[in-house]
Amino acid sequence: MTDSAHGFRITSLGKLRMKDAWRLELLHSQPLHRLYWITRGQGRVTIRGITRGYGPNTAIFLPAGTQMAIELPAQLQGIEFALPAENGLGMPQTPFQRRVATIEGQASLTGHLERAERELNAQALAMDRALMGYGLLISAWMTRETQGDNGLALREGSHRLAEAFADAVEARFRSGAGVADYAQTLGVTPTHLSRVCRDAAGRPALALLNERIIHEARRLLRDTDMPAREIAQTLGFSSAPYFTRAFQQATGKTPITYRQGS
Repeated sequence: MTDSAHGFRITSLGKLRMKDAWRLELLHSQPLHRLYWITRGQGRVTIRGITRGYGPNTAIFLPAGTQMAIELPAQLQGIEFALPAENGLGMPQTPFQRRVATIEGQASLTGHLERAERELNAQALAMDRALMGYGLLISAWMTRETQGDNGLALREGSHRLAEAFADAVEARFRSGAGVADYAQTLGVTPTHLSRVCRDAAGRPALALLNERIIHEARRLLRDTDMPAREIAQTLGFSSAPYFTRAFQQATGKTPITYRQGS
């Protein structure tokens, strides 16, 4: 992995695979823009409540704050390029997933990313200005590649409800709100919401909500010293014992044993 002090980072998918799988495979968001360039292999990605397959020569762009999860199977090759959210690079405001069909398009993106990686590795004078330049070139590449469409596979109209639910969960998952609360906000019944989520992502609304909460619980337990009872309060649980039961049901471990790494 290579990165700069200003938020640019390039990581091979092989190195990402060496981290805890839950960090990418459970629903989450990150404060950086991320571009995945898949050059070999196939898997699945969930973006704003919709799960799709991906294969070789696929570009996946996720603006900062986008709810997502991605599989990284063993045969997968490619890179993740992370960019700071506030950078004036004109990055797209909505996510996209696109198979790049032309040799010219593939070579152009690969070239930009390889040169950005060389800058990060060299740590030379004016590196950050050079990275901004490559970021602008990649932004221009994305604009041209997605001209005339949104970069995503055609979707059922009902899947827009799944996207709205994912966005609402990302904004409120710490509040303690349940599926019925989200359904009421979205103007549908909980049953209809769960049916749409199952169709779009392969699992019902409650499973998606719980997955997002448990990812944050894992992150706080592993990356901070926050006591479990405070994590429970932060994530909207009515009590620490309720949080412990929910966490153990999802992971097979209590928060304490999970934090200890056992």
